[in-house]
Amino acid sequence: MSEYQELNTTHRHPEAVVADIPSNEERRLASVKRSGLMDSENLSRFDIYTRLFRHIAGVPIAYTGLLDEARQYFLSENFTGCLLGAKEVARNDTLCQHALLSTKPIIVNDMRQHPTFENHPLIVGDPYWVFWAGFPLVTSEGYVLGTLCAVDFEPRELTDEQIDLLSGVAADMTMSIQLQTDQQELIADKALDVMTALKKNGMLSVDEALAFLKICSGKTLSSTEVTLLGALGLIEKTDAGLDLTPKGRTIKTDHGLGPSSYKVAASPLKDTELLGAMLDDLDF
Repeated sequence: MSEYQELNTTHRHPEAVVADIPSNEERRLASVKRSGLMDSENLSRFDIYTRLFRHIAGVPIAYTGLLDEARQYFLSENFTGCLLGAKEVARNDTLCQHALLSTKPIIVNDMRQHPTFENHPLIVGDPYWVFWAGFPLVTSEGYVLGTLCAVDFEPRELTDEQIDLLSGVAADMTMSIQLQTDQQELIADKALDVMTALKKNGMLSVDEALAFLKICSGKTLSSTEVTLLGALGLIEKTDAGLDLTPKGRTIKTDHGLGPSSYKVAASPLKDTELLGAMLDDLDF
């Protein structure tokens, strides 16, 4: 049988209930920040998860978001007819604050009858939500980044099969966030290593660094870039065209800057301003 969190249903509250702070809150917040998703744009990749939630649960509304110390930031939502245009909401005003306290989902068939939620503004006023299921986005370290939720305007019960499927969707979304975070950190580490090496080998400007990265990834250099790298002793003209000098090949080999291995690592370095900002942050 599927497991989900049971909230206290005996003690009634005259107003909306603010959840306790998780015991691992400091580390949880660090994981949320590490994801880099708060205030991020171009989040359409998360729409598939809310679409699956609506389909599996058979509900009209699904949403997902991360929670930091102050707010919930939505990564995907279809607040049809309610909360239109909302990108975030104060943490203490959310239902999802309660889901941060456990790695198990919270499923409330009728919030109008539940003491924790019955006086919440979303239940007693527009949009008059009734059913809510909040599935935590739990990292491999056990930190709840946020939630993936299903909502209905009438009472509803989920079957064990639905709960299992929804739990799987939430787990898959969490894994995708973690993989993206790990890749971003690997790219940043790679960029730091590369830029440190280039700095040590006399490349003091962004233009010089970009020119060297371009030739390592098989791109064509401009005449200005040829002049820059030639002056640094990193390229030379041969019968076959431009080629790296022994010095240039050593730097390339030491840092795995071949076209195939560098393809992913080079992705954040295409923008000169971004590379400049990264250089400014390096402590040489």
